[in-house]
Amino acid sequence: MDRHLSPLLLMLLTALLVAACTARQTPTLTSQSTSSTSFTGASTVILGTTDEPGPTPQPQTPTSLPISKAAPSPTPPPATATPTSVHSTIARRPLAPAPTLTPAPVAERVLFAPGATQTTVKGRLTESDSKVYAMHVAAGQWVAADATVGTVGQGLRFSIVGADGVVVKPMGDAHVHAVVPSTQDYYLELMSDVGTVTYRLSVLIPVRINFAPGATSFEVTGTLAPDEVRHYVLQARAGQRMIVDPNTSRGQVRLIISGVDGQVLLSGRVGPPGGAYDGILPTAQDYLITVRAEGGSGADYGLGITIPPS
Repeated sequence: MDRHLSPLLLMLLTALLVAACTARQTPTLTSQSTSSTSFTGASTVILGTTDEPGPTPQPQTPTSLPISKAAPSPTPPPATATPTSVHSTIARRPLAPAPTLTPAPVAERVLFAPGATQTTVKGRLTESDSKVYAMHVAAGQWVAADATVGTVGQGLRFSIVGADGVVVKPMGDAHVHAVVPSTQDYYLELMSDVGTVTYRLSVLIPVRINFAPGATSFEVTGTLAPDEVRHYVLQARAGQRMIVDPNTSRGQVRLIISGVDGQVLLSGRVGPPGGAYDGILPTAQDYLITVRAEGGSGADYGLGITIPPS
């Protein structure tokens, strides 16, 4: 019977043997398939042993704060530049004091009537006080000023200083004849050495006559009220001949001509007729020509001034 097994029995035995062999070759497959962690770890190790680089691990996002609600990163404060030693030295260096500007003195303006060249102001002054007057004078103008008490000026003194600080006359006797150097305001400060006084301050600024280049004559005209006076001044050299010829269309005028040094060349002559001056000038200096209305009435006048070529 052993030799002659039936074919059906042989097939059954063969199938059992194949199944037994297969179960013996894969004993851990079932256990590994139940643990994904163990399988994954084995796979990681196996992949790491190959020559190809593995995947780069990605950082995990915290689950405690959703991405949409993540707090913004704080902005760092701007860096503060550290001052260098030079800046520190400048910062510590004391600032230079601002220049002190001398304010213009509080002054009473000397006013002239329209067309007038001379004016007089009156005032009262104590020994412990001073009075300041301001007057605007053009460059090269000749200025005469006198302060008097009664008929004399003793006990009074004044100074004249330009707005730019130039001293035309230092404090001293209360009279001056001077030519100012520039066009500006000039301040006359008046003081008393004899207690409280009532004073008169007379200021004369004559009209400067300048001949045109190459010219030898000059003509001026004006109108004077009764007893009004007008003054002119011109520069001339010693030995030059000067002719001053007045004429009037109304009234009469009197001429007075003198040097600024006080020498009188003509005084009291009334014209026309016979009011002209013709003479040789003694010294090089400024010469004053004064025109006064005479006869108790005003005058309309013309004044021709000629200095012929030498």
